[in-house]
Amino acid sequence: MEPRRSESSVSDTTPWLCVREAATYIRMGRKTLYRAIGCGQLKAARVGGRREIRVRREWLDQYLEQSARN
Repeated sequence: MEPRRSESSVSDTTPWLCVREAATYIRMGRKTLYRAIGCGQLKAARVGGRREIRVRREWLDQYLEQSARN
């Protein structure tokens, strides 16, 4: 079994992040990210029959850039 990663660590090996890792990456709450995904402000991919959400780092960067302009 693979050891669990702490919330402060974000893997650099893949561009795909789960919501917990994405929240750590952009220093926002998970609920805020879920809301942004739900209303279409943040792109996300659903995997595993809509059970899990993955977000690319560049999508997070775009989301922050758009938020900064508004």
